[in-house]
Amino acid sequence: MLLRGIDSLEFGLEIDRYELAMEPFLETFKKLKEEAQMNRKEQSIRIGDIEFAIHPTGQKFYAYRLTCKDFLIAFMDKEMPNNAPVHVRFLSSYLWSFGLQDALSNFMDWFNCFSVRVTKNKLSRIDTCVDSDEIKFVQNDVKNLVTRAKCKTEHFVNEEYIEGRVFSGLTVGRGNPLLARIYNKSLEINKSGKVWFHQIWLDHDWDKNNEVWRVEFQIRRPALKELGITSCEDFLQKQNELWSYLTENWLSLRSRTDQNVTRMKVKRKWRLVQQAGMDYQPSPLIRKKIKEGNIQRLLDQAAGLMMSIASVSDHNNIEETTELLNSWFELKLISKDKTFEVEKERRRHEFMNK
Repeated sequence: MLLRGIDSLEFGLEIDRYELAMEPFLETFKKLKEEAQMNRKEQSIRIGDIEFAIHPTGQKFYAYRLTCKDFLIAFMDKEMPNNAPVHVRFLSSYLWSFGLQDALSNFMDWFNCFSVRVTKNKLSRIDTCVDSDEIKFVQNDVKNLVTRAKCKTEHFVNEEYIEGRVFSGLTVGRGNPLLARIYNKSLEINKSGKVWFHQIWLDHDWDKNNEVWRVEFQIRRPALKELGITSCEDFLQKQNELWSYLTENWLSLRSRTDQNVTRMKVKRKWRLVQQAGMDYQPSPLIRKKIKEGNIQRLLDQAAGLMMSIASVSDHNNIEETTELLNSWFELKLISKDKTFEVEKERRRHEFMNK
Protein backbone atom coordinates (compact mmCIF):
# COMPACT_ATOMS: atom_id res chain seq x y z
CA MET A 1 0.00 0.00 0.00
CA LEU A 2 1.24 3.45 -0.95
CA LEU A 3 -1.46 6.03 -0.26
CA ARG A 4 -1.04 9.79 -0.61
CA GLY A 5 -3.65 12.22 0.65
CA ILE A 6 -4.46 15.52 2.36
CA ASP A 7 -4.85 15.42 6.15
CA SER A 8 -5.51 19.07 7.01
CA LEU A 9 -6.36 22.29 5.17
CA GLU A 10 -6.70 25.90 6.34
CA PHE A 11 -7.69 28.85 4.19
CA GLY A 12 -9.24 32.31 4.37
CA LEU A 13 -12.12 33.73 2.38
CA GLU A 14 -12.18 37.31 1.11
CA ILE A 15 -15.74 38.66 0.87
CA ASP A 16 -16.94 41.74 -0.97
CA ARG A 17 -18.14 44.42 1.52
CA TYR A 18 -17.79 41.90 4.32
CA GLU A 19 -19.25 43.80 7.29
CA LEU A 20 -22.31 45.00 5.40
CA ALA A 21 -22.93 41.71 3.61
CA MET A 22 -22.54 39.62 6.77
CA GLU A 23 -24.23 42.04 9.20
CA PRO A 24 -27.32 39.90 10.03
CA PHE A 25 -25.19 36.83 10.68
CA LEU A 26 -22.58 38.73 12.71
CA GLU A 27 -25.31 40.14 14.96
CA THR A 28 -26.65 36.62 15.53
CA PHE A 29 -23.15 35.28 16.24
CA LYS A 30 -22.56 38.09 18.75
CA LYS A 31 -25.79 37.34 20.59
CA LEU A 32 -25.12 33.59 20.76
CA LYS A 33 -21.52 34.13 21.85
CA GLU A 34 -22.73 36.33 24.72
CA GLU A 35 -25.23 33.61 25.71
CA ALA A 36 -22.44 31.03 25.59
CA GLN A 37 -20.31 33.21 27.89
CA MET A 38 -23.19 33.81 30.28
CA ASN A 39 -24.20 30.13 30.44
CA ARG A 40 -20.62 28.85 30.18
CA LYS A 41 -21.80 26.49 27.49
CA GLU A 42 -21.61 26.40 23.70
CA GLN A 43 -24.74 27.51 21.87
CA SER A 44 -26.21 25.83 18.80
CA ILE A 45 -27.11 27.38 15.48
CA ARG A 46 -28.24 25.81 12.22
CA ILE A 47 -26.87 27.41 9.06
CA GLY A 48 -28.13 25.85 5.87
CA ASP A 49 -28.24 22.12 6.50
CA ILE A 50 -25.43 22.04 9.09
CA GLU A 51 -25.68 22.33 12.88
CA PHE A 52 -22.87 24.33 14.52
CA ALA A 53 -21.66 25.01 18.03
CA ILE A 54 -20.80 28.66 18.74
CA HIS A 55 -18.05 28.89 21.35
CA PRO A 56 -17.80 31.43 24.19
CA THR A 57 -14.33 32.45 22.96
CA GLY A 58 -13.00 33.30 19.52
CA GLN A 59 -9.47 32.90 18.21
CA LYS A 60 -6.69 35.28 17.23
CA PHE A 61 -8.13 37.99 14.93
CA TYR A 62 -11.56 36.28 14.85
CA ALA A 63 -14.37 37.14 17.28
CA TYR A 64 -16.69 34.24 16.47
CA ARG A 65 -15.68 30.58 16.35
CA LEU A 66 -18.09 27.94 15.02
CA THR A 67 -17.46 24.21 14.83
CA CYS A 68 -19.19 21.22 13.28
CA LYS A 69 -18.17 17.64 12.63
CA ASP A 70 -16.41 18.39 9.35
CA PHE A 71 -14.79 21.80 9.68
CA LEU A 72 -14.10 24.83 11.88
CA ILE A 73 -15.02 28.31 10.66
CA ALA A 74 -14.23 31.66 12.29
CA PHE A 75 -15.53 35.15 11.50
CA MET A 76 -14.14 38.61 12.25
CA ASP A 77 -16.47 41.18 13.78
CA LYS A 78 -14.61 43.90 11.85
CA GLU A 79 -12.31 43.61 8.85
CA MET A 80 -8.55 43.88 9.37
CA PRO A 81 -5.86 44.55 6.77
CA ASN A 82 -3.80 41.57 5.54
CA ASN A 83 -6.15 38.98 7.04
CA ALA A 84 -9.15 37.33 5.39
CA PRO A 85 -12.33 38.02 7.43
CA VAL A 86 -13.36 34.33 7.35
CA HIS A 87 -11.01 31.52 8.34
CA VAL A 88 -11.76 27.85 7.60
CA ARG A 89 -10.11 24.64 8.72
CA PHE A 90 -11.11 21.29 7.22
CA LEU A 91 -10.79 18.36 9.62
CA SER A 92 -8.97 15.16 8.74
CA SER A 93 -12.11 13.02 8.71
CA TYR A 94 -13.83 15.40 6.26
CA LEU A 95 -10.89 15.41 3.84
CA TRP A 96 -10.46 11.64 3.89
CA SER A 97 -14.20 11.12 3.48
CA PHE A 98 -14.54 13.19 0.31
CA GLY A 99 -11.08 14.02 -1.00
CA LEU A 100 -9.90 17.62 -1.27
CA GLN A 101 -11.68 18.62 -4.48
CA ASP A 102 -15.12 17.34 -3.43
CA ALA A 103 -14.65 18.63 0.13
CA LEU A 104 -14.00 22.12 -1.25
CA SER A 105 -16.92 21.89 -3.64
CA ASN A 106 -19.29 20.72 -0.89
CA PHE A 107 -18.12 23.49 1.42
CA MET A 108 -18.52 26.26 -1.15
CA ASP A 109 -21.99 24.97 -2.06
CA TRP A 110 -22.92 25.22 1.62
CA PHE A 111 -21.29 28.67 2.00
CA ASN A 112 -23.67 30.01 -0.66
CA CYS A 113 -26.34 30.10 2.05
CA PHE A 114 -24.74 33.37 3.28
CA SER A 115 -25.62 35.01 -0.06
CA VAL A 116 -22.33 36.93 -0.21
CA ARG A 117 -19.74 37.28 -2.96
CA VAL A 118 -16.48 35.46 -2.27
CA THR A 119 -13.74 37.28 -4.19
CA LYS A 120 -10.92 34.80 -3.50
CA ASN A 121 -9.56 32.20 -1.10
CA LYS A 122 -6.13 32.38 0.52
CA LEU A 123 -4.48 29.08 1.39
CA SER A 124 -2.73 29.39 4.77
CA ARG A 125 -1.77 25.80 5.64
CA ILE A 126 -1.92 22.34 4.14
CA ASP A 127 -0.80 18.98 5.52
CA THR A 128 -0.05 16.44 2.80
CA CYS A 129 1.09 12.90 3.54
CA VAL A 130 1.73 9.37 2.37
CA ASP A 131 0.82 6.20 4.30
CA SER A 132 2.54 2.90 3.52
CA ASP A 133 2.82 -0.63 4.87
CA GLU A 134 5.87 -1.21 2.65
CA ILE A 135 8.08 1.22 4.57
CA LYS A 136 9.45 1.09 8.10
CA PHE A 137 11.65 3.76 9.62
CA VAL A 138 14.24 3.10 12.31
CA GLN A 139 16.18 5.37 14.64
CA ASN A 140 19.29 4.99 12.52
CA ASP A 141 17.51 6.77 9.66
CA VAL A 142 17.81 10.08 11.52
CA LYS A 143 21.49 10.47 10.66
CA ASN A 144 20.81 9.70 6.99
CA LEU A 145 18.23 12.43 6.50
CA VAL A 146 19.31 15.24 4.21
CA THR A 147 17.25 18.35 4.86
CA ARG A 148 17.19 22.11 4.56
CA ALA A 149 15.65 22.33 8.04
CA LYS A 150 17.88 23.10 11.00
CA CYS A 151 16.45 20.73 13.59
CA LYS A 152 15.51 17.07 13.84
CA THR A 153 13.62 15.71 16.85
CA GLU A 154 13.30 11.98 17.53
CA HIS A 155 10.23 10.51 19.18
CA PHE A 156 9.86 7.36 21.24
CA VAL A 157 6.93 5.46 22.68
CA ASN A 158 6.86 3.17 25.66
CA GLU A 159 5.37 -0.19 24.67
CA GLU A 160 3.30 -1.71 27.44
CA TYR A 161 4.51 -5.27 26.81
CA ILE A 162 8.03 -4.60 25.56
CA GLU A 163 10.95 -3.64 27.72
CA GLY A 164 12.77 -0.47 26.82
CA ARG A 165 11.81 2.32 24.45
CA VAL A 166 10.68 1.75 20.87
CA PHE A 167 11.33 4.30 18.10
CA SER A 168 8.03 5.70 16.82
CA GLY A 169 9.04 8.60 14.61
CA LEU A 170 10.69 11.99 14.23
CA THR A 171 9.99 15.60 13.39
CA VAL A 172 12.04 17.70 10.98
CA GLY A 173 11.82 21.51 11.16
CA ARG A 174 9.92 23.83 13.47
CA GLY A 175 6.72 24.27 11.49
CA ASN A 176 7.06 27.86 10.34
CA PRO A 177 6.90 27.75 7.44
CA LEU A 178 7.65 24.05 6.88
CA LEU A 179 7.74 20.90 8.96
CA ALA A 180 7.89 17.15 8.31
CA ARG A 181 6.74 14.31 10.53
CA ILE A 182 7.70 10.68 9.99
CA TYR A 183 5.91 8.39 12.40
CA ASN A 184 4.27 5.04 13.05
CA LYS A 185 0.66 5.80 12.10
CA SER A 186 -0.59 2.45 13.42
CA LEU A 187 0.62 3.35 16.91
CA GLU A 188 -0.82 6.86 16.64
CA ILE A 189 -4.24 5.49 15.69
CA ASN A 190 -4.24 3.26 18.76
CA LYS A 191 -3.86 6.44 20.84
CA SER A 192 -6.14 8.79 18.88
CA GLY A 193 -8.95 6.30 18.25
CA LYS A 194 -9.15 7.11 14.52
CA VAL A 195 -9.79 3.47 13.69
CA TRP A 196 -11.72 4.51 10.56
CA PHE A 197 -8.32 4.83 8.90
CA HIS A 198 -8.23 1.03 8.81
CA GLN A 199 -11.08 1.04 6.27
CA ILE A 200 -9.22 3.56 4.09
CA TRP A 201 -6.12 1.39 4.16
CA LEU A 202 -8.06 -1.80 3.46
CA ASP A 203 -9.63 -0.12 0.43
CA HIS A 204 -6.08 0.48 -0.85
CA ASP A 205 -4.66 -3.03 -0.33
CA TRP A 206 -3.23 -2.74 3.17
CA ASP A 207 -1.56 -5.90 4.48
CA LYS A 208 -3.00 -6.06 8.00
CA ASN A 209 0.09 -7.94 9.19
CA ASN A 210 2.20 -4.83 8.59
CA GLU A 211 2.29 -1.59 10.53
CA VAL A 212 1.68 1.61 8.59
CA TRP A 213 4.18 4.47 8.64
CA ARG A 214 3.35 8.02 7.60
CA VAL A 215 5.48 10.74 6.04
CA GLU A 216 3.67 14.04 6.49
CA PHE A 217 4.53 17.61 5.52
CA GLN A 218 2.97 20.69 7.12
CA ILE A 219 3.33 23.71 4.83
CA ARG A 220 2.30 27.22 5.86
CA ARG A 221 1.54 30.25 3.70
CA PRO A 222 5.06 31.79 3.46
CA ALA A 223 6.46 28.56 2.00
CA LEU A 224 3.41 28.06 -0.22
CA LYS A 225 3.74 31.60 -1.63
CA GLU A 226 7.41 31.01 -2.47
CA LEU A 227 6.30 28.01 -4.51
CA GLY A 228 3.60 29.98 -6.32
CA ILE A 229 0.70 28.42 -4.39
CA THR A 230 -1.63 31.04 -2.91
CA SER A 231 -5.09 29.48 -3.30
CA CYS A 232 -6.74 26.07 -2.98
CA GLU A 233 -7.03 25.94 -6.77
CA ASP A 234 -3.28 26.57 -7.10
CA PHE A 235 -2.59 23.62 -4.85
CA LEU A 236 -4.86 21.29 -6.82
CA GLN A 237 -2.98 22.23 -9.99
CA LYS A 238 0.53 22.05 -8.49
CA GLN A 239 0.26 19.34 -5.83
CA ASN A 240 2.53 16.92 -7.70
CA GLU A 241 5.18 19.61 -8.22
CA LEU A 242 4.96 20.44 -4.51
CA TRP A 243 5.36 16.78 -3.53
CA SER A 244 8.46 16.51 -5.72
CA TYR A 245 9.96 19.60 -4.09
CA LEU A 246 9.23 18.33 -0.58
CA THR A 247 10.58 14.80 -1.09
CA GLU A 248 13.49 15.58 -3.41
CA ASN A 249 14.74 19.07 -2.55
CA TRP A 250 13.62 19.84 1.00
CA LEU A 251 13.93 16.39 2.58
CA SER A 252 15.35 13.04 1.53
CA LEU A 253 16.81 9.86 3.02
CA ARG A 254 20.17 8.94 1.52
CA SER A 255 23.11 6.59 2.00
CA ARG A 256 25.99 8.79 3.13
CA THR A 257 28.59 7.31 0.80
CA ASP A 258 29.83 10.63 -0.58
CA GLN A 259 30.52 14.13 0.73
CA ASN A 260 28.57 15.57 -2.20
CA VAL A 261 24.86 15.36 -1.41
CA THR A 262 23.86 15.14 -5.07
CA ARG A 263 25.91 11.95 -5.42
CA MET A 264 24.46 10.28 -2.33
CA LYS A 265 22.15 7.43 -3.29
CA VAL A 266 18.49 7.88 -2.30
CA LYS A 267 17.38 4.95 -0.13
CA ARG A 268 14.79 2.59 -1.61
CA LYS A 269 12.10 3.36 0.97
CA TRP A 270 12.43 7.07 0.27
CA ARG A 271 12.13 6.45 -3.47
CA LEU A 272 8.73 4.89 -2.71
CA VAL A 273 7.77 8.08 -0.86
CA GLN A 274 8.88 10.20 -3.82
CA GLN A 275 6.88 8.08 -6.28
CA ALA A 276 3.58 8.21 -4.37
CA GLY A 277 0.85 9.55 -6.63
CA MET A 278 -2.30 11.47 -5.67
CA ASP A 279 -4.75 8.77 -6.75
CA TYR A 280 -6.76 8.45 -3.53
CA GLN A 281 -10.38 7.46 -4.11
CA PRO A 282 -12.71 8.27 -1.16
CA SER A 283 -15.13 5.55 -0.13
CA PRO A 284 -18.75 6.05 1.05
CA LEU A 285 -17.93 3.58 3.84
CA ILE A 286 -15.62 6.08 5.55
CA ARG A 287 -18.46 8.28 6.86
CA LYS A 288 -20.11 5.18 8.31
CA LYS A 289 -16.86 4.01 9.92
CA ILE A 290 -16.27 7.44 11.49
CA LYS A 291 -19.75 7.37 13.02
CA GLU A 292 -19.22 3.81 14.29
CA GLY A 293 -15.90 4.88 15.81
CA ASN A 294 -17.56 7.79 17.66
CA ILE A 295 -20.25 5.49 19.06
CA GLN A 296 -17.71 2.87 20.11
CA ARG A 297 -15.59 5.44 21.98
CA LEU A 298 -18.68 6.76 23.79
CA LEU A 299 -19.76 3.24 24.74
CA ASP A 300 -16.28 2.47 26.06
CA GLN A 301 -16.35 5.65 28.15
CA ALA A 302 -19.88 4.95 29.40
CA ALA A 303 -18.98 1.38 30.39
CA GLY A 304 -15.95 2.59 32.31
CA LEU A 305 -17.94 5.27 34.13
CA MET A 306 -20.70 2.80 35.02
CA MET A 307 -18.16 0.40 36.51
CA SER A 308 -16.65 3.25 38.55
CA ILE A 309 -20.11 4.23 39.86
CA ALA A 310 -20.91 0.60 40.67
CA SER A 311 -17.63 0.24 42.55
CA VAL A 312 -17.99 3.45 44.58
CA SER A 313 -21.67 2.71 45.31
CA ASP A 314 -20.95 -0.96 46.07
CA HIS A 315 -23.73 -2.16 43.77
CA ASN A 316 -24.39 -5.88 43.48
CA ASN A 317 -25.41 -5.85 39.82
CA ILE A 318 -25.63 -3.66 36.72
CA GLU A 319 -29.37 -3.11 37.21
CA GLU A 320 -28.72 -1.11 40.42
CA THR A 321 -26.24 1.11 38.60
CA THR A 322 -28.58 1.61 35.65
CA GLU A 323 -31.45 2.58 37.96
CA LEU A 324 -29.26 5.15 39.72
CA LEU A 325 -28.15 6.62 36.39
CA ASN A 326 -31.75 6.86 35.15
CA SER A 327 -32.78 8.75 38.29
CA TRP A 328 -29.81 11.09 38.09
CA PHE A 329 -30.39 11.71 34.38
CA GLU A 330 -34.02 12.69 35.00
CA LEU A 331 -32.99 15.07 37.79
CA LYS A 332 -30.42 16.74 35.51
CA LEU A 333 -33.03 17.30 32.80
CA ILE A 334 -35.44 18.80 35.34
CA SER A 335 -32.76 21.12 36.74
CA LYS A 336 -31.97 22.34 33.20
CA ASP A 337 -35.67 22.60 32.33
CA LYS A 338 -34.96 20.49 29.23
CA THR A 339 -36.57 17.45 27.67
CA PHE A 340 -34.69 14.39 26.49
CA GLU A 341 -35.45 15.27 22.85
CA VAL A 342 -34.13 18.84 23.16
CA GLU A 343 -30.93 17.76 24.89
CA LYS A 344 -30.41 14.95 22.38
CA GLU A 345 -30.70 17.34 19.43
CA ARG A 346 -28.29 19.80 21.06
CA ARG A 347 -25.57 17.15 21.14
CA ARG A 348 -26.47 15.41 17.91
CA HIS A 349 -24.16 17.37 15.61
CA GLU A 350 -21.09 16.26 17.58
CA PHE A 351 -21.50 12.59 16.75
CA MET A 352 -23.81 12.18 13.78
CA ASN A 353 -23.29 12.86 10.11
CA LYS A 354 -25.26 15.71 8.66
